[in-house]
Amino acid sequence: MTKPTFSLLADSISTFKGFVPVENELFYPKEGVDVTKVEHTWWHILMQRTGLELVVNESYSGSRISRTGLRPLTSCFQDEKRQARLGGDIIIVFGGTNDWGQADLPVTKEVFTQAYHQLVSSMVARHTKSSLYFCTPLQRTDRTLEETNMHGWNQLELAQIIREEVAGHPTAHLIDLALYPITCGDGMLADNLHPTRKGMEVLSILMQRGLGL
Repeated sequence: MTKPTFSLLADSISTFKGFVPVENELFYPKEGVDVTKVEHTWWHILMQRTGLELVVNESYSGSRISRTGLRPLTSCFQDEKRQARLGGDIIIVFGGTNDWGQADLPVTKEVFTQAYHQLVSSMVARHTKSSLYFCTPLQRTDRTLEETNMHGWNQLELAQIIREEVAGHPTAHLIDLALYPITCGDGMLADNLHPTRKGMEVLSILMQRGLGL
């Protein structure tokens, strides 16, 4: 029996050295963070629990949905090279927090909404043989949920935009990670953004539930 396969299109939270394309920037492993082995990552834990087989981990630290920021434009989730690598029975899209919260020029709500709409629309049209799962970002604790960025919108609005854009495409699926409560001091995040081993364990469970596996 053939194992079901999946690909990842994501940002720093899903990186690990040696397991993403060589030109992609990394976060993990990181000094001071207890995610020291690939076996600690949420997606590797998911593979062990479900039997999923990885096609490609197209994760890039600092990458955005929109074509903005200081990273190369080729880091954008919509970049042709990143999209061309994706395949398998399932594609998980997990990003958006950098568009909203990155220190180097976060985007306006309008720019993000347009970019996410383009991403979902183009992926639904292109990846017709894969089931597409779009994730709202995990709650980050460097700011409260209601606290706005320099353009006046918050994490709650970020998640809602993704929910609405995914809902507008009947063949796209939502994994609503933003509903899971994360607070300072609960051990989930190492730096108010990137998961610890504890956070990775929880994230893998949330992903598994979202996939219905």
